[in-house]
Amino acid sequence: MLLDRRIFLGGAGAAALAGAASASIIAPGASAGETRALEAVAAYLDAHRRHFGLPALGLVLVSGGKSFTILSGNRDYRDSQPLNGDELWQIGSISKSFIALVILSLQAEGKLTLDDELRQHLPEARLPGVSSGGPFSIRGLLDHTTGLADFAPALGMKLWRGFAAGKAWSYSNTGYDLLGKMIARIEGKPLHRVIEERVCKPLGMAATRGAIQWRDRARYPASYAPLRPDRPVLTAMALAPAPWVDADLGAGSVAAPLPDMARYLRFLIAVGQGKGAPLLTDAQARLWLEAPVPQDPAVPAETYGLGLMQRQDEGRLLLHHTGGMVSFSSSFHVDAAAGLGAFASCAVGGINYRPRLITLFALRALRAAASGAAIPAPPPLGALPANAGDFVGSYTADGATLTILPGLVVDHGGQRGSLQMPGPDLLVTAHPGLADWPLVAVRDGAQPGAGAVIAIDHGSRRYVRSGVAASLPPTPPELAALAGHYQSDDPWIGGIDIVARGDRLYLGGVSSLRRIGKTLWAPAEPRNNPERLSFDAFVNLVPQVLIWSGRRLERRDP
Repeated sequence: MLLDRRIFLGGAGAAALAGAASASIIAPGASAGETRALEAVAAYLDAHRRHFGLPALGLVLVSGGKSFTILSGNRDYRDSQPLNGDELWQIGSISKSFIALVILSLQAEGKLTLDDELRQHLPEARLPGVSSGGPFSIRGLLDHTTGLADFAPALGMKLWRGFAAGKAWSYSNTGYDLLGKMIARIEGKPLHRVIEERVCKPLGMAATRGAIQWRDRARYPASYAPLRPDRPVLTAMALAPAPWVDADLGAGSVAAPLPDMARYLRFLIAVGQGKGAPLLTDAQARLWLEAPVPQDPAVPAETYGLGLMQRQDEGRLLLHHTGGMVSFSSSFHVDAAAGLGAFASCAVGGINYRPRLITLFALRALRAAASGAAIPAPPPLGALPANAGDFVGSYTADGATLTILPGLVVDHGGQRGSLQMPGPDLLVTAHPGLADWPLVAVRDGAQPGAGAVIAIDHGSRRYVRSGVAASLPPTPPELAALAGHYQSDDPWIGGIDIVARGDRLYLGGVSSLRRIGKTLWAPAEPRNNPERLSFDAFVNLVPQVLIWSGRRLERRDP
């Protein structure tokens, strides 16, 4: 949900917070095969902590009628109290499936239908008219197909859409916040009470909270965020205690201990087998999963429907979701056919890490144990990308030279530093002369990722490969005036850097922006992206305020 969507990646090294102690395994009744699987999962979990420099991490696994727990790390900021298994973990956007469950129960009582237009139940919602692209149906909001922005204020301002209803897919926390307001209005009580009464209590999740509140803070493990959130995220970068933020949002505010999440996994396993009790009828359970929509037309197997992702792994259908909060990151996978589920949460936020590889590997390991097969190798961490050689070469900008050596090492200004690759054609480094911005590879191909690398963009500069002509056009003064660092003291929003490079603006130095109005901008790709940026409060032609999809940030240049 953070607007400052920096990228988390693999690499070498470890932070002191991660510790070196082995994870503890609590496995009553485990068979010999299950014990081998749990030992492999625990080793992989500890490998994540060492590799990514993570603080406390907890995992619960369900196999038939058994539950197993793996704990690694400490619950206090002094690193003196090991986790004991009863801590609350913020599950983030996994809460969206709880919202879907509440809505399905309201539909069963005749209080709404999935095809109702939101304004039938929440007339306060300031949505575009139906003529702008169709209705804002409850189903569409649950599926993220209404075209709303991701994190715009749900109430209090006129909203907009990036595409007509059902014509594309774009993740929208705003849509779920509106659904949360609708639920509270229909039920006449706070959303967190509705979640606890309609979902948690029937499932026996008595220790789960429907909202994140100060009064429960002592029940959470100590949580962390980047010490330098103004820089691209590096593996095992320095962390600091994260700010505490109360939350009662439809987009994600549930907090649960691991034993309660085991109960939720069992319920999801039953749903995947067509059984809805005790929350749904069997028909409702089938309805919940029957019509997910593709998130990306290029990857039709990855779908989303009514608060749940559906994924394929080794030819098996899995239910899945992740969650990211200011100070926690979580993941679950469920293999209903095999009767298996895994949930993990880590007490760190702001780095776009999710323990999805851990929960995925946990299912693979338990499936192997059940069949008597050898435990498979876990997904690798920190391997060099196959195309690492594409970037090797020397590049110059204004007389300065940047050389990328084999093995993803950069030489610049007489110093060397390792490079990490968070995404296609993106490189980041702790090199003191290059740490403030990602390095963006520029290729000569017509399609993204195609062709030879001809330049490396870094902030407002372009380093051009030796022997290649790829210089930038001059930057118009109007664009140069818009560039800068804009900051919000709201931890959900954080900071945004706008870079003027050549004749274009870039968000974070990476994502190209396009002008769609006098002071209004949008991401260049995809063209139907609903996010909007506008500049305001100009002084000497320099904006002092940036509005990111309705959220105000102030100019605070270093």
